[in-house]
Amino acid sequence: MATSSTTHTVIENLLVGMGLVALVLILFLGNLRAALITAVNIPLALLVAFIGMVLTGTPANLLSLGAVDFGIVVDSTVIMMENIFRHLGEPGAKPVSTRIRDAVSEVGRPMAFSTVIIAVAFLPLFTLTGVSGVIFAPMSHTYALAIGGAIVLALTLTPVLAARLFRLPSPGEGQRRRSGIALLLQSHIDADEEERNPVMRFLHRLYQPVLGAALRRPKRTVLLSFAFVAAMAALFPFLGSEFMPKLEEGNFWIRATLPTSVSLEESTQHVGRIRQILLSHPEVVTVTSQVGRPDDGTDVAGFHNLEFFAPLKPFGEWPRGVTKEKLTAELQKEIEGELPGAILNFSQYLSDNVEEALSGVKGENSVKVSGPDIKKNDELADAVVATMGKVKGVEDLGLFRSMGQPSVKIVPDRTQCQRYGINTGDVAAVIQAAIGGQAVTQVFEGEKNFALTVRWLPQYRANPRDLRSITVASPDGSQIPLGQLARITTEDSPAVIYREDGARLTPVKFSVRGRDLASTIGDARGRIADAVRLPPETHLLWSGQINELREAQARLAVIVPLTLLLIGFLVYSAVRHWLATIIVLIEIPVACTGGALALLLTGENLSISAAMGFISIFGIAVQDALLLVTYFQQLFARGRSIEEAAREAAEKRFRPVLMTTLVATLGLLPAALSHGIGAQTQKPLAIVVIGGCLMLAVLPRIMQPPLLLVAWRWLQRRHLRTAGPEAEPPEERAVSSGT
Repeated sequence: MATSSTTHTVIENLLVGMGLVALVLILFLGNLRAALITAVNIPLALLVAFIGMVLTGTPANLLSLGAVDFGIVVDSTVIMMENIFRHLGEPGAKPVSTRIRDAVSEVGRPMAFSTVIIAVAFLPLFTLTGVSGVIFAPMSHTYALAIGGAIVLALTLTPVLAARLFRLPSPGEGQRRRSGIALLLQSHIDADEEERNPVMRFLHRLYQPVLGAALRRPKRTVLLSFAFVAAMAALFPFLGSEFMPKLEEGNFWIRATLPTSVSLEESTQHVGRIRQILLSHPEVVTVTSQVGRPDDGTDVAGFHNLEFFAPLKPFGEWPRGVTKEKLTAELQKEIEGELPGAILNFSQYLSDNVEEALSGVKGENSVKVSGPDIKKNDELADAVVATMGKVKGVEDLGLFRSMGQPSVKIVPDRTQCQRYGINTGDVAAVIQAAIGGQAVTQVFEGEKNFALTVRWLPQYRANPRDLRSITVASPDGSQIPLGQLARITTEDSPAVIYREDGARLTPVKFSVRGRDLASTIGDARGRIADAVRLPPETHLLWSGQINELREAQARLAVIVPLTLLLIGFLVYSAVRHWLATIIVLIEIPVACTGGALALLLTGENLSISAAMGFISIFGIAVQDALLLVTYFQQLFARGRSIEEAAREAAEKRFRPVLMTTLVATLGLLPAALSHGIGAQTQKPLAIVVIGGCLMLAVLPRIMQPPLLLVAWRWLQRRHLRTAGPEAEPPEERAVSSGT
C-alpha cells in the first residue's frame, strides 16, 4: 500500500507540475503553438532522463523524481522560444529562418552558460554520503540527465519546430486586429504581439512606472534593496535545524519496553491490552504484534520487548480534525495508563530501521553514558533522563539499563570454612556440581560422544533457601550446610552490557516532536552540562540524526563555497568583466533570502532537503541575472547610453526572466502543497525554490537596472579620472561587445 501511495504522489506531482508549466507558457506567450513547442520538450527531456536512469541503474521513485522541477528543466527552452517569438514579431523583411537564426545566436551563449551553471550548482548533491546521499543522489542524477537533454533539445528541436509552425504575416494580414481564440491559434507573430497579450499588457502597466521611478533614483533604490536583503538575511538564525523532515509512511511502529525480569506470560497479557487500545481507534486498519526477538533471531531482545505494527487508513478517510500527531498523543496517553512505567517509542516501519541504525539503539536519537563502571553509568543515565525530561520537544524518553537481572551471589566464608577444616575450593566445587552441573562421564553413540552432566533437581536449587540446605562434606565425614559456610544473597546484576568502541555504556533514547532537532539537542546539552557532573573517565556520546546533520553540514561547508567559486568563474567567462560578475552573483543572496522567508512563513525547518533547495536556486538566480546583464552589455556595446541600455534590457528581458522564475515556481508547487505518502522529504526543497523564485521575480526586476546604472556610471567616472577629460569612451564598451 505504501508503494502505491508513494507512486501516486510522484505521478500527481509530475503531471500537475507539467500542466502548470504549460499554462504559464500559454498565458505569457499568448500563442498556443509557441506554448506547445516549448512544452513538448518537457516529456522529451523526461524521456532522456529515463534512458539515462536505465543505463545508470537509477530507479524511478520518490527520491529520483519526487522533487524534479520541470520548470527548471525547461528554462532553456523557455528562453529560446521567447526570444524566437520576439524576433518573429519584429518589423522588417527578414525571412523566418534568418530571424530564428538571429534569435538563437543572441541567447545561445548566455543560455548555454546559464544551463551549465545550473548543472554546476547541483554538484553538492553528488558529494553527499550516508543517508542524505541515498536520498538526494538519485535526484541529482535525474536533474543532470533532464537538464542535459533539455539544452540539446532547445538548441536543435525548438528552432526547427518554430521554423515549421510559424510564418510571417502577409502585408494586409498584419494590420487586422485579432483577439481571443484567433490570436491564441494564429501561425504568425505580429509586431505588437506582446502589447496585445492581456497578461503582459497588465504586467507592463505595473512594471514600467516602478522601473521608471527606480531609474530616476538609482542610488536610493540600490540602498533600499540591499537593506531589504540584509533584513531578510537576518531571518536565518531564527530557522530551526533538523537532518530531514519526517517521512510519512502511513503506519505506526510502536515499541514498549517492560522491566527486564518480566515473564513471557505477563508480556503476552500486556500485548493483548495494547492491541485492544490500538484497534479501538477507527484510523487503524489492523495490528501485528511481536514479543521478544524476531523469528530469525537477528535482533537480541528478551520478553520485555513488545513491538506493534499498525497500518493506517488513508488520511482522507479519517474523521475531520484528527491528525497523526493528535492520534500519537492520544495513543501514548492510553498505553501509558495501561502500562505505567513502560518505555514507549512511536515510529514507522521503515523509519524505525533507519533510526536504529543511526542511533545504535531502539530509538530515534540517543545519548550514551560511557564509562568503566556499569552501576555508575546507570546512575548518571538516570540523572540525564531526569534532566532531559524538562527539555521542550523531547518525547519517548527512555533508559536502557544494564542492571536489572536478579542473581544469587554465593561467597564462601573463609573463617567458617577454616573452622570446619574445609577448603574454599571444595565449597566452590560443590556449588558448581549442585547448581551448574558437573560432567561425570562420556556417552558414546557410534562416532559421536557426549558429556554426561549431573546436578541437583530443580526443586532443591530453585531459591536461596534451598541453596542453604546443600551440604558439603568435611574431613571428618560430617555434612555441613552451605548456609553455614558461605554468604548467600540476592542482588541486582547486569542483564545486558552495552558496548561501543570497546567501552561500556548506558544508552538513553529519545525522540523530538514539536520542535527542531538542533535547538532541542542544544538545549539538552546545556542543561545536562549544568546539572550532571561526570567522573573523569566518563563522557557522553550523542547519536542519531544529529550526527548525520553535522556531517552533511561539514561537507556542504566545504563544497558549497567551491561550487560558488566555480559558478563565479563561469559567470566571468560569460560577461568578461569583474563588475558585471559581481552584479550577477548578487542575485544568489537575494534568492536565498526568499527561500528563508518561505521556510519561516510555512513553519518548516532548515534541513538537508531545504539546503538542497537553496543550492537549486543558485542556478536559477544566476541564469536570470545573466540574461539581463549580457543583454545590457550587448545594447551598451551597440552604442546605447547607459540609461537606455538599462531600461531596454529590463523591459526586453522582463518576460523571459519572469517566465523562467514562474515556471520554476509552478513546477514545484504540487510538491510543496502535497500531503501524500512520501511527500514530506521533498517539501522543504520545493518551498525554498518557490520562495526564492518569487523573490527573484520581484526584487531583482527593481534592483538590477539601477544597480547596472550606478555601476557603469562609476566605471565612466573612474575612466575619466584616469585618462582625462579628452579621453575616448570607456574601454568597458569594447569589453562588453565580446558578449
